[in-house]
Amino acid sequence: MSIIETIKQKLINSPTKPRIVYAEGWNRNIQLAATEVNSNDTIKPLLIFHTKDEIPDNFNLPYIIIDQTDLSKYANLLFELRKAKGMTMPQAEQLVKQPNYLATLIVKANDADGEICGIDYTTKDTLKPALQIIKTAPDAKLVTSAFIMEKNDELYVFGDCAINLYPTNEELANIAKMISLFARNTVGINDVHTAMLSYSTTGSGTGESVDKVKTAYELIRNDEELKNKNIQIFGEIQFDTAFVPTVMQKKAKGINWTKTANTFIFPNIDAGNIGYKIAQRMGKYNAIGPILIGLALPVNDLSRGASKDDVIGLSYITGNQVLNIKK
Repeated sequence: MSIIETIKQKLINSPTKPRIVYAEGWNRNIQLAATEVNSNDTIKPLLIFHTKDEIPDNFNLPYIIIDQTDLSKYANLLFELRKAKGMTMPQAEQLVKQPNYLATLIVKANDADGEICGIDYTTKDTLKPALQIIKTAPDAKLVTSAFIMEKNDELYVFGDCAINLYPTNEELANIAKMISLFARNTVGINDVHTAMLSYSTTGSGTGESVDKVKTAYELIRNDEELKNKNIQIFGEIQFDTAFVPTVMQKKAKGINWTKTANTFIFPNIDAGNIGYKIAQRMGKYNAIGPILIGLALPVNDLSRGASKDDVIGLSYITGNQVLNIKK
């Protein structure tokens, strides 16, 4: 059973049905996906529209029409949250009419449990209100992102492919830890093997990027939380060494892994974004994400090329994040 089907069954069996707000209700793939997750009793969707004209005939899911709704509750909330940063009430009243801001405020006000945005908005426009309004979780030092890559019975986690451009040593160490815990706790991979990728394996190459990955690995290698979760991590390591058993045996004899990597940490956003898209388009892997990790409440970002099935998959992942928070 695929990870998405597994999470779907978990949501069906859960007495709690996560409430997800979709910022871009006018998008056809959003409408189709929200209709499906509503009909199979996994998610309670709420869609946002600018005007009544955007709503299809016979559409019967819950929705908000911005130009016909009293948004003062959310404008007041935004003003209170941002007045220390210089926001005025008139500015708040204008921003709340933007669906990406309104959706995030709905989550903050506990009128929804999670948000999905990004099929028409950029990642920046999804992340900015989330960071301003939802903010990072108390135990998170940054926000990062992950993709779940799945094909048949193959399941991998890639990160960071969307948020942190050129992370520092410390940031890369935090990214590796957060994504490894995500692979274990949310994706359900019981034996996480995390490869901190480089163009070098244990000193076979030199350079600034190699040094960064080496240092990040040293910062994370003895982390007690990862050890307690039975998460194994190694770096710096090349992709083929981490992925192909015979290459691993030849080039990284001291790794002592019983299996190859299933979680891959890229040294920067160039490598991560290119890597996941090659796997998606040439390798025919289903790419679910980017899934945002480190926010206090679930907000997730769709690729602007997302299909209906992509939206459904991310809806289930978001719902699972909600259930994990409510435990």
